Amino acid sequence: MFENIKKDGGDTLISNGRFVVKITPKIYDGGYTLTKTVENDPLEIVEIRDIRLPLSENEILKEAKALLKQCYDSVDFSHYNIQTV
Repeated sequence: MFENIKKDGGDTLISNGRFVVKITPKIYDGGYTLTKTVENDPLEIVEIRDIRLPLSENEILKEAKALLKQCYDSVDFSHYNIQTV
């Protein structure tokens, strides 16, 4: 699946057309916060992960892509307004 990566100030956004993962570096603790939201609806948060390790840029991008591809089989997405490609 194709991922689109772009910078938004100090944050990095990775999207696949359905979901967006926002990588926000932590200022004081070190590490990162990954926030997965529905595309075009940033208030519809699917998952948030705090990573408190000083990972490299490649490692955190790998973690963000894994979160983006994460499938939740036990969740019924029928009430979400998600366009499928």
